[in-house]
Amino acid sequence: MRLTFVNTLYPPYGAAGAETTLRLLAAQMVDRGHDCNVVTLTPGRQAENGEVDGIPVHYLPLANVFWPHGACRSAPWRLIFQAIEAYNPVMGRRLTVLLRRLAPEVVNFHNLQGFSASAWSAARRLQIPVVQTLHDYYTACPRSAMWRPGRGNCSSLCTECNVFGKPRRALSDLPDVLTCVSHRVFDRLTGAGAFPRTVTGQQTIRIIRGNNASDTLPGIDPPVAGTPLRLGFIGRLDPSKGLEHLIDVVGRLPDGAVSLHIAGTGKPDYASALHARAAGVSHVEFIGHAAPADFFPSIDLLVIPSVWEDPFPRVFHEALAYGVPSLVTPLGGLSEAIEHGRNGFLIAGTGANALYASLAELIASPWDRGFVFAECRKAAASFSPSRISGEYEAVLMAAAARRPVPDGAGVPWRGAPSTMPASA
Repeated sequence: MRLTFVNTLYPPYGAAGAETTLRLLAAQMVDRGHDCNVVTLTPGRQAENGEVDGIPVHYLPLANVFWPHGACRSAPWRLIFQAIEAYNPVMGRRLTVLLRRLAPEVVNFHNLQGFSASAWSAARRLQIPVVQTLHDYYTACPRSAMWRPGRGNCSSLCTECNVFGKPRRALSDLPDVLTCVSHRVFDRLTGAGAFPRTVTGQQTIRIIRGNNASDTLPGIDPPVAGTPLRLGFIGRLDPSKGLEHLIDVVGRLPDGAVSLHIAGTGKPDYASALHARAAGVSHVEFIGHAAPADFFPSIDLLVIPSVWEDPFPRVFHEALAYGVPSLVTPLGGLSEAIEHGRNGFLIAGTGANALYASLAELIASPWDRGFVFAECRKAAASFSPSRISGEYEAVLMAAAARRPVPDGAGVPWRGAPSTMPASA
């Protein structure tokens, strides 16, 4: 097939979770014999052409008032940005011209910020089948998170979401097939009024999780029972991640029972606040950016204490590949993949007390670390690139041929969305 992938960011301008997943997917599709190219955005004012991993990449300039992946802007500028982003016809025209030249048999959209929902219209205008892969809450929420500091996870649509998210919700019936990283994410999106044709069975959705860097990773020795528990966190340092709870809990646990390595970076003010919070807590170390191959062999348990409905962070299945289990809150999509006591552990709640209870239990009643290590390695096969790329290939080929997605290409959505009330 001739495949075009579209995503907000791509190297060298972005390399977060969605970009990493797409980069691996594109490379795997090339390995499977498909003709691939990527369309993304550039912060510059002129279109650019490049190549990443031997795959052509087309960079379109963003037609808006500022590049959203840099410094924070004032509220008036953000409102103007969101008003344009609600439906950006200029980006739709730019994408139409490029897609007409590339002539793909199917286009796979990923994150759409910057392109806006006009990207769907561009493909539909050219009668190109569309597969939309959902990594976040952009279809319902202009901030893509359905979460705000100090307010937590949104239980209703705010005025901003009602106004600026309306065009994308209204056009969300345009994709032919949808893939999503978890049931929970799609439940929240449909509950907010997006993808109504899926709810009535007129639009196909498949849950596809995973895509590690490699089918096989170097084995590491399982942790030794009776030794201090080496905890780890790796990712963006952000209030949504629950790091304050984690640091406070480590300070409450018996001295010498655990150590904590925190890898990642974030906004300087927030990172400084975390350092100050951990100043009086022994055995907490901030190590900055760390490569997975260096980080995971140094820990026994990955802690993902999110207070946000995190869609399905890559770090979970990266840890599995090394045999490292995760301790996660019940929010977001990770609880769907956890078998408690086998490939990870579920916290009973989202606050510091629930996290403390889980860690105290793991310390007081030591688990069979060798068994859990082996189970994690087994579970990692479900997220391997060969399996995931095969599922995506089946979805993309079905969309290109305009035929039903075959059984085994992802998991059918099982949700029954609850309606999310709009704000007054």
